[in-house]
Amino acid sequence: MGEMDRNNKKILQNIKMPEQSNDYRVVVFGAGGVGKSSLVLRFIKGTFRESYIPTIEDTYRQVISCNKNICTLQITDTTGSHQFPAMQRLSITKGHAFILVYSVCSKQSLEELRPIWSLIRELKGEEISQIPVMLVGNKCDESEDLREVTNIEGQTEAATWGVSFMETSAKENHNVTELFQELLNMEKNRNVSLQLDGKNKKKNKKKMMKEQAKEEKLLKEKKEKQMQREKEKGKEKDKDKEKQTKEKDKGKEGKEKAGAGEAPAGEGSGTLKEKCKVM
Repeated sequence: MGEMDRNNKKILQNIKMPEQSNDYRVVVFGAGGVGKSSLVLRFIKGTFRESYIPTIEDTYRQVISCNKNICTLQITDTTGSHQFPAMQRLSITKGHAFILVYSVCSKQSLEELRPIWSLIRELKGEEISQIPVMLVGNKCDESEDLREVTNIEGQTEAATWGVSFMETSAKENHNVTELFQELLNMEKNRNVSLQLDGKNKKKNKKKMMKEQAKEEKLLKEKKEKQMQREKEKGKEKDKDKEKQTKEKDKGKEGKEKAGAGEAPAGEGSGTLKEKCKVM
């Protein structure tokens, strides 16, 4: 490890997020294809997608109750790739709680979580005992023939790490809400819950409407920009076609002129031969 890497490590270890931050940050780790994004989308939007789209890093937000006040649950869905170690370290440093996801159909995906868990312990240090961590075996709806990790094996691994355990199915919406609620229940420094009291429900509704309007505005702007880009591309294509048409027309005109110029020359030559005969 170089001197710069050691210094960066010390800086990351010394960063302390304010305890009274308005956000409660949950970070989701796991190998590619285990269903991290599917779990988060099922929880936040109630939807499930069959196709696999690799994630670099996405952040989702949900309004929750924190010490009887409203705060934002910020869920960071990380990449399954190992290409971004700096992003991984930063997510761990800023995170308040962690969900470590593997697929019950892939023993390797469980093994790939071990170095991530080691890194979390390394960066969090003594705080780790106060931090909610859940080991999650996703895709438990799959048939027993496809299983490579049993429920008992998952529980044993979690017990070895000293963390909580749960099996889920994003596809069947099994234990998804329970996963996030249980994770929040494990928070020891403040009272965090998905449930809002009566007063906060009205505030929550207003806040959600504002956030929804903001998201719709951003989506609209994004679509408009995309449409503008498509229009510009269309204009460029039209210009190219027009240019090609002009070039073709010029080529045709050139050929026609060349053909017209040859005819008189032929006539002149014939006339000269006739004159020679007469002479």
